[in-house]
Amino acid sequence: MTEDRVIVRRGTSADLMAASKVVFLADATRPGGPPLAEEPARARTSHRLGDPRTFFFVAERSGTVVGSAAAMSGRRDGGLGEAIPGLCHISMVAVLPEFWGQGIGRQLLTALVNEARDRGYERVQLFTQADNARGHALYERLGFILTGEVATSSDDEPIVHYLRPLRP
Repeated sequence: MTEDRVIVRRGTSADLMAASKVVFLADATRPGGPPLAEEPARARTSHRLGDPRTFFFVAERSGTVVGSAAAMSGRRDGGLGEAIPGLCHISMVAVLPEFWGQGIGRQLLTALVNEARDRGYERVQLFTQADNARGHALYERLGFILTGEVATSSDDEPIVHYLRPLRP
């Protein structure tokens, strides 16, 4: 059925609220839940996605956004400092829980990695919760390498660092 097919495309300003809702609902499903109430969390995510330095993709099924993932230049000082040449940072990879296990995360990340390469980035990085076994498996299947760097998220959770070169 063509109406059940998932389409991955570049996100636009019209997708900000739907993509933000996906991020919130995916976060709410994981252990520990979201750090903020829904509206402030969605507003924060929408603001980050709407930043002109950010590019993002959405996955649509039957006209509904069911996944999203964003990227921007990697920055020094935990994302607050100057851009690191050649480094793309992937953030907010999320799929609605009822669509987990259908390859949507892989499609979104593949689109982001290809776009990062097209934009001239040499490597991509991401951080994820240390206990995110589903995410770890996905990232490793796509060639991301666990670096051993461990940090703490803004929610005081341990997060681990993955890196993937884009050039041979």
